[in-house]
Amino acid sequence: MWEQRASPIPEIRTVWRAYVEEAADYIDEASEHWGLSFIRRSDGSLAAELAGPRITGLPICAHVGESYWGVELAADVVIPGVDKAVLRGAIAELPVVDGQVALGGRRCRVPRWEELESFVARLVADGVLVADADIRRALNGDDRGLSRRSWQRRFRSITGLRRKEIERLDRVRRAYQLLSAGVPPSEVALALEYADQAHLTRELRRIRGETPARIRAAATA
Repeated sequence: MWEQRASPIPEIRTVWRAYVEEAADYIDEASEHWGLSFIRRSDGSLAAELAGPRITGLPICAHVGESYWGVELAADVVIPGVDKAVLRGAIAELPVVDGQVALGGRRCRVPRWEELESFVARLVADGVLVADADIRRALNGDDRGLSRRSWQRRFRSITGLRRKEIERLDRVRRAYQLLSAGVPPSEVALALEYADQAHLTRELRRIRGETPARIRAAATA
């Protein structure tokens, strides 16, 4: 079971949850967004993880009976004192003791699925999570006020990725949307200025762990 939705809270890109009914290995899509997730193991114990930004898909092993829920944080959100670059391409386990998770020097009760957005809102209000207004503005297309080099340094500092890498991830997301809508791979490659269809396929494999044929087949299933 999988459920995902967008959030009206600007610090959150998506809210999601999953329940594993059948063991499986899969590739978690690469993303410029931090992922904060919580896990209920089959034995009832709780765990929490913070996934860093990455430009390649991450292999995940799902175990029967486990429940997952969490948020994708906006790319402009940081935890003061935590370097995103250190977590690039990695997942850090967050200590959970007596139902409380340690995050950014604070201990908070692990939220339920329906409490995720209010949980993040409290972290923002308490300064555990901080949004960078300049990077948010630039991600929305307004990069006035700083030199190109200054933006490059700021992007890498705040997001953990270079701006070109974020653009690359966004292009793959647009390719996925077009392929899911039934647009032929050759036309998608041309529309999004990939070198050729083979280039599109390589990027989809690297970032999403999927091929154009698989994406189109899933959309029509």
